[in-house]
Amino acid sequence: MPIAEKRKPRDKPCPYNRQLRAAKNKDAPATSAKPPVQRSRQNLTLGDWLTVFTYIDTHPNTPQADIVAHFCTLKSGALIFTQSALSQKLKDHIALEARINDNPSALSAKHPRIVTRPDVEKALVLWIQSMEARGEHFIGPMLKEKQKHFEDNCQVPIEERLIGDGWDASFCRTYNIQEYRRHGEAGSVDLDAVSAERERCQKILLQFAPRDWWNFNVTALFPFAPPDRGLATKQMSGKKKEKFRISVGLACNADGSEKFEPIYIGKSRRPCCFKKQSPKQLGIYYRNNKKAWITTALFEEWMKHFNLKMRNKNRQVCLFVDGFSAHKLSYQPTNVRMEVFKANMTLFVQPCDAGIICCFKAGYRKTYCAKALDLDEAGKRDIYSINLLEGILMAKAAWEAVTLTTIHHCWDHSQIQPYVKI
Repeated sequence: MPIAEKRKPRDKPCPYNRQLRAAKNKDAPATSAKPPVQRSRQNLTLGDWLTVFTYIDTHPNTPQADIVAHFCTLKSGALIFTQSALSQKLKDHIALEARINDNPSALSAKHPRIVTRPDVEKALVLWIQSMEARGEHFIGPMLKEKQKHFEDNCQVPIEERLIGDGWDASFCRTYNIQEYRRHGEAGSVDLDAVSAERERCQKILLQFAPRDWWNFNVTALFPFAPPDRGLATKQMSGKKKEKFRISVGLACNADGSEKFEPIYIGKSRRPCCFKKQSPKQLGIYYRNNKKAWITTALFEEWMKHFNLKMRNKNRQVCLFVDGFSAHKLSYQPTNVRMEVFKANMTLFVQPCDAGIICCFKAGYRKTYCAKALDLDEAGKRDIYSINLLEGILMAKAAWEAVTLTTIHHCWDHSQIQPYVKI
């Protein structure tokens, strides 16, 4: 087994003296001038040399001068090297080919990676792989602390230990380690449990017609919040964020033929914008409580309203809800069978979370921005200023605009419906 090359111990790095560059004029007009052609030769990467070796293997009798000329004129991208460099690389081709699996970025490297302690680096890589296998992430300080821990365990002499903060950038670049932001809750869910939950839902839904498969979910809506990003010719200062929130409860069936009237939950019992009119007179289903969120009493009221609609149509339906604490009933509805998704499963199995709510909010934002244009035409200073009733009516229009196809696709994406033709 070949002995791994070791880098000699390095001195403590000196302070970095940053060279100031000439400031660029951002307002300068565009130009077609091209930068001067670089005449100096560039070192080829390991992948480039392997491409050259492959060409030589398929053209064994080609002189080296012709090989150099061939790669200098490639239309896909010229590789510039001399005949002497080619001759030297051919002598070392066995060592070059042995470097392919050294690290994930070996083919992109121009020189072999030489480290002070290969055993410590290997232990660090194995630790990273174990962290990813467990679904855990780490940050830069944790990586550096783990490096020190492995150096202590391996009894690395002081003069061979990594010092400073520069080594981690090279290490991360070599092993394709980048910073990622985590989104959602999918990492907390066992995929085998998701499959079992989908099978359970499918068995339940087989007892009902496709148009009688329903899903209900409550989402938060910030009706007064303007876009947090947009187009401009320069960076602009931010404004105070609008944190006013209401809750919207949405329900729809699997084939998209029916969308139930949304329930809106705010904090004010009688908002001024209602102008002494009741929500029923305004044509909306509005309720209120201190936190503007659904409670057990409100959910039970909504369920009675939904059950009455189904009873008037003489239908037996199945309604799926998530495991939120307010989704409880003190009685058994006559025409609705309520099923609760298992904990932490809604991201995978709830149709409303598969894109229906996202489409609803996108429609609201589109209508909200169109309203802002109207206020701008009217000469209003704050073009994003609306009242609660206007926001609720725009949310109502956005819910009506969600198409049958969108709902159908989101139910398909959740994979909880049996394999029957809708």
